[in-house]
Amino acid sequence: MSAVKRFFGLYALPMRIMVQPFAGFYAMKFEGQGTMKLAFFNFALLCLSFMYNNQYASILVDDSHPLMRNSVVDVVVLIAMVLLFSVANWSVTSLTDGEGRFKDIVMAICYAMTPLILTMIPATLISNFLSSDETGFYFLLMGVGMFYFILLVFVGLITVHNYGAVKALLTVLLTFVAILIIVFLLTLLSTLWQQLYGFIYSVYLEITFR
Repeated sequence: MSAVKRFFGLYALPMRIMVQPFAGFYAMKFEGQGTMKLAFFNFALLCLSFMYNNQYASILVDDSHPLMRNSVVDVVVLIAMVLLFSVANWSVTSLTDGEGRFKDIVMAICYAMTPLILTMIPATLISNFLSSDETGFYFLLMGVGMFYFILLVFVGLITVHNYGAVKALLTVLLTFVAILIIVFLLTLLSTLWQQLYGFIYSVYLEITFR
């Protein structure tokens, strides 16, 4: 089997999820077809697509200064967003009889990224051939990818937690509340750590100079 056929064989599940979301996520969760390796690979593809878009999108659709763009920061932000949402959702669904494990949540999010991957690079390429009056095509393509991604994440959460649509929507809302709480606590801990470090450092300087 050639490398290309082997790749498309492994990538069949993310493509199936795009076409048949419920059946695809069911196969991922209950039939053992999903793997963390493929989830990380899909996430890596999204990171590459995002970095390409950030660096090469036309100035008509992204007027930020090139020197202000940092691909490493972009990847760190993406990782933090996935982890933060996954931790928050897992903490909420653990209290609301959700059947999904933390691993299942991460896999569902990463597999749902396929529409973003498939639309981001073409949109970036197209942006360099559009006039200022035609940039709507770029934002439309990016918007379609984002909308489909959000829809797939929602279907994925319904499936892995074995929820109904209403309960899944409620837990998503609670997930965002949990995200705010986690961010607040992390900010508070960071502030306390800075104050503790400053206090210890000032004591050290006082002892050193005496």
